[in-house]
Amino acid sequence: MKTDTTLRLTRTQYRAFAEQAKQAGCVLSLSTFHALGNCWGIFDPRAKLAFLDVSSDDAAFAEVCGFQLATSVDAGRLRSNQRPEIDWSALEDHEIYPFIVAHEIGHRVDNFCYWDANRVEDDLARTRCVSVIRSINEVLADRYAWNQIRPGEPVPLCELGKSLQEEVAGDIALMDKHMPRVRRQPRALPAGRYLHIPESMLMTDAHLSYVGTGASPAVIERARRPRTYRRDSRSRAY
Repeated sequence: MKTDTTLRLTRTQYRAFAEQAKQAGCVLSLSTFHALGNCWGIFDPRAKLAFLDVSSDDAAFAEVCGFQLATSVDAGRLRSNQRPEIDWSALEDHEIYPFIVAHEIGHRVDNFCYWDANRVEDDLARTRCVSVIRSINEVLADRYAWNQIRPGEPVPLCELGKSLQEEVAGDIALMDKHMPRVRRQPRALPAGRYLHIPESMLMTDAHLSYVGTGASPAVIERARRPRTYRRDSRSRAY
Protein backbone atom coordinates (compact mmCIF):
# COMPACT_ATOMS: atom_id res chain seq x y z
CA MET A 1 0.00 0.00 0.00
CA LYS A 2 1.16 3.50 -0.84
CA THR A 3 -0.08 6.57 1.01
CA ASP A 4 1.02 10.14 1.57
CA THR A 5 0.86 9.80 5.34
CA THR A 6 3.61 10.50 7.85
CA LEU A 7 5.21 7.27 8.99
CA ARG A 8 6.46 7.26 12.58
CA LEU A 9 9.21 5.01 13.85
CA THR A 10 8.05 2.63 16.57
CA ARG A 11 10.16 1.42 19.47
CA THR A 12 9.94 -2.12 18.15
CA GLN A 13 11.25 -0.96 14.77
CA TYR A 14 14.11 0.97 16.34
CA ARG A 15 15.25 -2.04 18.35
CA ALA A 16 15.15 -4.29 15.29
CA PHE A 17 16.99 -1.75 13.13
CA ALA A 18 19.59 -1.21 15.87
CA GLU A 19 20.40 -4.94 15.78
CA GLN A 20 20.60 -4.80 11.99
CA ALA A 21 23.05 -1.91 12.25
CA LYS A 22 25.22 -3.87 14.68
CA GLN A 23 25.55 -6.67 12.15
CA ALA A 24 27.18 -4.08 9.88
CA GLY A 25 29.51 -2.96 12.66
CA CYS A 26 27.79 0.33 13.45
CA VAL A 27 25.30 1.81 15.90
CA LEU A 28 21.95 3.50 15.35
CA SER A 29 20.80 6.79 16.83
CA LEU A 30 17.73 8.91 16.20
CA SER A 31 17.12 12.46 15.04
CA THR A 32 14.58 14.39 12.96
CA PHE A 33 14.23 15.10 9.26
CA HIS A 34 15.00 18.79 9.73
CA ALA A 35 17.90 18.24 12.16
CA LEU A 36 19.44 15.92 9.57
CA GLY A 37 19.37 18.66 6.96
CA ASN A 38 16.17 17.42 5.30
CA CYS A 39 17.40 13.83 5.15
CA TRP A 40 15.72 10.69 6.48
CA GLY A 41 19.00 9.05 7.39
CA ILE A 42 22.71 9.87 7.45
CA PHE A 43 25.68 7.55 7.77
CA ASP A 44 28.71 9.03 9.55
CA PRO A 45 31.98 7.09 9.27
CA ARG A 46 33.49 9.07 12.13
CA ALA A 47 33.69 7.36 15.52
CA LYS A 48 31.10 8.25 18.14
CA LEU A 49 30.68 7.28 21.78
CA ALA A 50 28.60 4.19 22.55
CA PHE A 51 28.12 2.52 25.93
CA LEU A 52 28.95 -1.17 25.87
CA ASP A 53 26.05 -2.17 28.15
CA VAL A 54 23.61 0.45 29.39
CA SER A 55 21.89 -2.09 31.64
CA SER A 56 25.05 -2.28 33.77
CA ASP A 57 26.26 0.41 36.19
CA ASP A 58 29.69 0.01 34.63
CA ALA A 59 29.81 2.90 32.17
CA ALA A 60 32.37 1.31 29.86
CA PHE A 61 32.24 2.62 26.33
CA ALA A 62 33.72 2.27 22.87
CA GLU A 63 34.02 4.53 19.85
CA VAL A 64 32.25 3.21 16.76
CA CYS A 65 30.77 4.59 13.57
CA GLY A 66 27.04 4.72 13.04
CA PHE A 67 24.09 6.32 11.33
CA GLN A 68 21.15 8.46 12.31
CA LEU A 69 17.55 7.82 11.39
CA ALA A 70 14.66 10.27 11.35
CA THR A 71 11.83 9.39 13.73
CA SER A 72 9.23 10.24 11.09
CA VAL A 73 9.02 10.09 7.31
CA ASP A 74 6.63 11.94 5.00
CA ALA A 75 5.93 9.05 2.63
CA GLY A 76 4.69 11.27 -0.18
CA ARG A 77 7.70 13.55 0.01
CA LEU A 78 10.09 10.60 0.03
CA ARG A 79 8.50 9.04 -3.04
CA SER A 80 8.75 12.32 -4.95
CA ASN A 81 12.44 12.72 -4.13
CA GLN A 82 14.63 12.86 -7.24
CA ARG A 83 17.30 10.18 -7.12
CA PRO A 84 20.26 9.65 -9.48
CA GLU A 85 18.99 6.22 -10.53
CA ILE A 86 16.26 4.40 -8.59
CA ASP A 87 12.64 5.53 -8.60
CA TRP A 88 11.71 5.69 -4.92
CA SER A 89 8.01 5.98 -5.80
CA ALA A 90 8.04 2.18 -6.24
CA LEU A 91 8.36 1.71 -2.47
CA GLU A 92 5.36 0.56 -0.48
CA ASP A 93 4.71 2.18 2.91
CA HIS A 94 5.96 -0.84 4.85
CA GLU A 95 9.18 -0.89 2.79
CA ILE A 96 10.20 2.72 3.41
CA TYR A 97 11.90 2.47 6.81
CA PRO A 98 13.65 -0.84 6.01
CA PHE A 99 14.86 0.73 2.74
CA ILE A 100 16.28 3.81 4.50
CA VAL A 101 18.09 1.64 7.05
CA ALA A 102 19.49 -0.64 4.34
CA HIS A 103 20.54 2.41 2.33
CA GLU A 104 22.60 3.77 5.23
CA ILE A 105 24.14 0.34 5.82
CA GLY A 106 24.96 0.30 2.11
CA HIS A 107 27.07 3.40 2.65
CA ARG A 108 28.97 1.39 5.24
CA VAL A 109 29.51 -1.86 3.34
CA ASP A 110 29.48 -1.02 -0.40
CA ASN A 111 30.79 2.47 -1.16
CA PHE A 112 33.88 4.06 -2.58
CA CYS A 113 36.13 5.75 0.00
CA TYR A 114 36.50 9.51 -0.46
CA TRP A 115 40.09 9.44 0.79
CA ASP A 116 41.14 6.93 -1.89
CA ALA A 117 40.61 9.55 -4.57
CA ASN A 118 43.68 11.40 -3.32
CA ARG A 119 45.84 8.46 -4.34
CA VAL A 120 44.69 8.38 -7.98
CA GLU A 121 47.78 9.34 -10.01
CA ASP A 122 46.02 10.14 -13.30
CA ASP A 123 44.95 13.79 -12.99
CA LEU A 124 41.96 13.52 -15.34
CA ALA A 125 40.75 10.32 -13.70
CA ARG A 126 41.16 11.81 -10.22
CA THR A 127 39.19 14.92 -11.18
CA ARG A 128 36.37 12.79 -12.56
CA CYS A 129 36.33 10.46 -9.55
CA VAL A 130 36.17 13.38 -7.14
CA SER A 131 33.35 15.02 -9.10
CA VAL A 132 31.09 11.95 -9.16
CA ILE A 133 31.93 9.96 -6.02
CA ARG A 134 29.05 11.38 -3.99
CA SER A 135 26.39 10.60 -6.60
CA ILE A 136 27.90 7.19 -7.36
CA ASN A 137 27.90 6.29 -3.67
CA GLU A 138 24.22 7.22 -3.54
CA VAL A 139 23.58 4.95 -6.52
CA LEU A 140 25.41 2.07 -4.84
CA ALA A 141 23.63 2.58 -1.52
CA ASP A 142 20.26 2.64 -3.30
CA ARG A 143 21.10 -0.54 -5.21
CA TYR A 144 22.21 -2.26 -2.00
CA ALA A 145 19.00 -1.24 -0.23
CA TRP A 146 16.77 -2.33 -3.10
CA ASN A 147 18.45 -5.73 -3.17
CA GLN A 148 17.80 -6.09 0.55
CA ILE A 149 14.15 -5.10 0.26
CA ARG A 150 13.32 -6.92 -2.98
CA PRO A 151 16.14 -9.38 -3.65
CA GLY A 152 16.41 -10.49 -7.26
CA GLU A 153 14.00 -7.86 -8.54
CA PRO A 154 15.41 -5.36 -11.09
CA VAL A 155 15.81 -1.84 -9.78
CA PRO A 156 13.07 0.55 -10.97
CA LEU A 157 14.81 3.31 -12.88
CA CYS A 158 13.59 6.88 -12.72
CA GLU A 159 13.74 8.99 -15.90
CA LEU A 160 17.08 10.48 -14.84
CA GLY A 161 18.41 7.01 -14.12
CA LYS A 162 17.41 5.82 -17.56
CA SER A 163 19.23 8.69 -19.24
CA LEU A 164 22.39 8.22 -17.18
CA GLN A 165 22.75 4.42 -17.33
CA GLU A 166 25.84 4.42 -19.57
CA GLU A 167 27.43 7.35 -17.74
CA VAL A 168 26.94 5.76 -14.32
CA ALA A 169 28.30 2.41 -15.54
CA GLY A 170 31.34 4.17 -16.99
CA ASP A 171 32.00 6.12 -13.79
CA ILE A 172 31.75 3.00 -11.64
CA ALA A 173 34.17 1.19 -13.98
CA LEU A 174 36.58 4.13 -13.84
CA MET A 175 36.50 4.24 -10.05
CA ASP A 176 36.82 0.47 -9.71
CA LYS A 177 39.95 0.73 -11.86
CA HIS A 178 41.64 3.61 -10.04
CA MET A 179 40.24 3.40 -6.48
CA PRO A 180 38.56 -0.02 -6.09
CA ARG A 181 36.08 -0.61 -3.30
CA VAL A 182 37.08 -2.74 -0.35
CA ARG A 183 33.96 -4.89 -0.20
CA ARG A 184 34.11 -6.87 3.01
CA GLN A 185 31.62 -7.43 5.76
CA PRO A 186 32.57 -5.33 8.80
CA ARG A 187 33.03 -7.06 12.12
CA ALA A 188 29.63 -7.28 13.78
CA LEU A 189 29.04 -5.70 17.18
CA PRO A 190 27.60 -7.84 19.99
CA ALA A 191 23.86 -8.30 19.70
CA GLY A 192 21.60 -7.31 22.55
CA ARG A 193 18.96 -4.70 23.25
CA TYR A 194 21.10 -2.75 25.74
CA LEU A 195 24.49 -3.34 24.15
CA HIS A 196 26.43 -0.71 22.18
CA ILE A 197 23.96 2.12 22.68
CA PRO A 198 25.02 5.55 21.38
CA GLU A 199 25.41 8.14 24.12
CA SER A 200 22.98 10.41 22.27
CA MET A 201 20.19 7.86 22.85
CA LEU A 202 20.46 8.44 26.60
CA MET A 203 20.39 12.22 26.51
CA THR A 204 16.60 12.64 26.47
CA ASP A 205 13.73 10.64 27.91
CA ALA A 206 12.13 10.55 24.47
CA HIS A 207 15.11 8.79 22.90
CA LEU A 208 15.67 6.64 25.98
CA SER A 209 12.17 5.22 25.60
CA TYR A 210 13.26 3.63 22.32
CA VAL A 211 16.10 1.86 24.13
CA GLY A 212 13.94 0.54 26.97
CA THR A 213 13.37 0.74 30.70
CA GLY A 214 16.34 -1.47 31.57
CA ALA A 215 18.96 1.25 31.20
CA SER A 216 21.00 1.86 34.36
CA PRO A 217 20.26 5.19 36.12
CA ALA A 218 24.00 5.49 36.79
CA VAL A 219 24.82 5.27 33.07
CA ILE A 220 22.03 7.71 32.21
CA GLU A 221 23.38 10.15 34.79
CA ARG A 222 26.88 9.71 33.39
CA ALA A 223 25.69 10.50 29.87
CA ARG A 224 23.74 13.58 30.94
CA ARG A 225 26.32 14.98 33.35
CA PRO A 226 27.46 18.47 32.31
CA ARG A 227 30.99 18.45 30.97
CA THR A 228 33.68 20.97 31.82
CA TYR A 229 36.10 21.77 29.05
CA ARG A 230 39.45 23.31 29.93
CA ARG A 231 41.03 25.82 27.64
CA ASP A 232 44.44 24.73 26.40
CA SER A 233 46.76 27.61 27.30
CA ARG A 234 49.99 25.97 26.21
CA SER A 235 52.21 28.05 23.93
CA ARG A 236 52.71 26.83 20.41
CA ALA A 237 55.30 27.74 17.83
CA TYR A 238 54.02 28.17 14.28
